[in-house]
Amino acid sequence: MDSAASGVHLLADDALPEELQTFMTELGRLEAVSKVRAQELARAKAAEREVSEQLAAVTYVAQKARYARLQLELDAAATQVRTEGARREAAEDRRRLSHITAQLKDVEARSISLDTQNEEEQDGGRQDIPRDVTAGKTATAMTGSMTTSPNAFAGDYQLYCSLNCIHRHPRLSHLLLEPLVRLLRELGAQYTAALDDKHLADRVAPSLHSLWSSDAFQVWLRERACGALTDEDMRSLLFIANVADAHVAG
Repeated sequence: MDSAASGVHLLADDALPEELQTFMTELGRLEAVSKVRAQELARAKAAEREVSEQLAAVTYVAQKARYARLQLELDAAATQVRTEGARREAAEDRRRLSHITAQLKDVEARSISLDTQNEEEQDGGRQDIPRDVTAGKTATAMTGSMTTSPNAFAGDYQLYCSLNCIHRHPRLSHLLLEPLVRLLRELGAQYTAALDDKHLADRVAPSLHSLWSSDAFQVWLRERACGALTDEDMRSLLFIANVADAHVAG
């Protein structure tokens, strides 16, 4: 009986090391698998960091390109706004000049009508002196008093007579010539400011005739008007600038 029990204990003792060995083997395998998984996880994290860095770089480049595009669009919009503003200002200047010219023509017509009526009343039965000859002499005398050549505006003596008539009457000068002088002075001041010459600002402002007869000023004015001013417009403006100089001097 005792011998049988001893045999059972011996069998149990022999089986225990085998189970322990199996357990240790399994534990080693699990440790190896764990190490492999840890290495894979480390590689995955490294790959994730690399992808994140690449994505951040791509995002930065895209944002930088978008910013550059938006800046170009903003510059283009600003240029368009400035161009439209210059066109509107040029159109407004032309409208004001047209309005003043229309007023001058109306005054000219009234002046001619009054001159004709006065001549008819004063001359009576006397032989009338040809009107064109008288007007031509008057225009020549007036033109000679200007700071330009005598033949510069030989065909505009009627307009010159009208402007000079307005100049001699304070109320008409205040209503018609002073706004025109202000407009011409404003354009001259804008041109001077556009030159960005600090020393020029300290000098005495040039006469309107010398300013408007300057090639550089005419080029600047044509560019500002976006090509809307013709050669005839520039000649008329130069002529009016002469009258404005006489008005200021008077």
